[in-house]
Amino acid sequence: MRVVGNAEMSVSDQVARTAAQFGPDFDPTVLTLAMTLYRSMAVFDRAHAAELAPHGLNLVQFNVISVLHRATAPMTMGDLAQAVSVRPANLTSLVDGLVKRGLVARELNPDDRRSFLVRVSPEGQDFLASFLPGHWRYLDALTGGLSARQRTQLTKLLERLAQSVQDAEVRLAGSASLDDAPLVGVGADRRDDSS
Repeated sequence: MRVVGNAEMSVSDQVARTAAQFGPDFDPTVLTLAMTLYRSMAVFDRAHAAELAPHGLNLVQFNVISVLHRATAPMTMGDLAQAVSVRPANLTSLVDGLVKRGLVARELNPDDRRSFLVRVSPEGQDFLASFLPGHWRYLDALTGGLSARQRTQLTKLLERLAQSVQDAEVRLAGSASLDDAPLVGVGADRRDDSS
């Protein structure tokens, strides 16, 4: 069977082709990690979105409701934006939609009349009470190919990756341009530990 285009190229094939193009200074592990992470998140997001679609929610809306559910008190929009990794300007329309559906409530902040506090509404709590038990089983099924130890190890590695990205953003923001920025992963001190 003749394959047209590059649709059937594996990650390793694509990385090998890129490494051949950029030579010995190219660290293939960086591209392999990025491509594998993107592909993993795409399939995970697709599965999660399929679970939420019958409820008329998207992933970000569900994340907002979940974060508010776990909070010990109503949250400011700024704190909520940081907790769900969404820009405050984008969060306003998300919260507006959830307020219209009755899943969250918004009220003036008594400590700062220029800001709002957001919390899960009683209807939102009812939704979560009925949805979450099945959701935990669903997530367990999605990650069932990993042992408990592997799940913990992957969580720690992803936390380290998130911190690495945040640290790099700070370093790169201080560079005059990307041309002046150090190449991440090339000639850097790489630790090959599995902890």
